[in-house]
Order: sequence, then C-alpha cells, then structure tokens
Amino acid sequence: MKQMFTQAGVSLEESFTSAIIMVMIGLVSILPIAIVNKLFTEESKLHLNQLQATKVTRSQLYWTSIGLAISMGFLGILLSAASLGGTAIATMGDRSSMDIFDFLTASFNLLPAVLFFIGLSALVLGWAPKLGKLVYAYLGYAFLINYFGGVLDLPEAFSKTAIQSWFPQMPMEGFDLIVFLTITVISILFIIVGYAGYKRRDMYEG
Repeated sequence: MKQMFTQAGVSLEESFTSAIIMVMIGLVSILPIAIVNKLFTEESKLHLNQLQATKVTRSQLYWTSIGLAISMGFLGILLSAASLGGTAIATMGDRSSMDIFDFLTASFNLLPAVLFFIGLSALVLGWAPKLGKLVYAYLGYAFLINYFGGVLDLPEAFSKTAIQSWFPQMPMEGFDLIVFLTITVISILFIIVGYAGYKRRDMYEG
C-alpha cells in the first residue's frame, strides 16, 4: 500500500487521487467499448438486416455507435470526477488541498485514453470484428500494469505498453498537451480507418 499510494514530495491526497482516477477511467472505458462491440453483436445475430433494408445506412449505424460511445465516455468521466471530488471535499472539508476543478482536470486528462479504447474497438470492428473481446483483454492488461506497476517496479519501456502510462499522473504531475493531442489524433485515425473497413467489408452472417 505504501508503494502504491505514496510518493516523495507529493501529498497522500494527491497520490491516492491519481491512483483512484486511473481505476475510474478503466471502469469508464468498459461501456464505450461495449457500445462499439454491440454493433457487431447485432450484426452477427442478423438483427441489422431489417434496418439495412430501410434508409438506414452502414455509415449511420457506425457513426451513431461511435458518437454514443464518445458521449458515454465523456459523461462517465464527468460523473466519476464530480462524485469523487464532491465526496472527498465533503469528507475532508478545509483539510483538503484540492478543489473540484483539480478532480475534473485530473480526470479529463485521461479522456484521450478512453478515446483510444473507442478507436481501438472501432478499428477491430472494421477489419477483424471477431476479435472485439481482445480490446477488453488489453484494457484489463493496461489496468494491471498501471495499478501494480509501482509495486512490481516494472521497467519504464514495459510500462509504456499500457496506454494510460503515457499520460502524466495528475494532480501529482503537470498537464502534457503534446501527449493529450497525440493520443487524441491517433484515436481519431483509428476511428476513421475502422470506418473505412466497416464500410467495405461484407456483413457477418453467422
């Protein structure tokens, strides 16, 4: 516990908050992944055949799912940060060195990580839809690397295989705009490439 939640020169509150936010972001990522994967589930069960016989296009199905996944990711981060921050401030009162803005910025610092999982799910949906469950496996792997990395004293290069490891641990560390924008752009590219595959490939028929 000491290795996981304490760091030199950083308050226990900030260190613990950083660890809990990482856990919350992992949980928040589950629903967006499920929303994207649900499109293939409905496709494999032939539930989309009747829809596609109407004016509903593949593009509409894809972008509606992506839009819903992004919205749920954003809302999940907002609610998680507000709940954590509100509870912490109400409990600690004047002893807290952080305000609600600190909790929000520390949480939304990891928004590109959620977008990355959405992009990865979209990429798999477009080109190898049967492998959709591997995105959950990578999410679990990334969670374990980030949560237990300090205890296991893993090499930095190995830790970087988890997407969250690329982000500064706010509020302990400062915001990194380059990392934020880079991961966001990569995620958007994944979504676009996934769309190209989804639009071109044959529909799965069981």
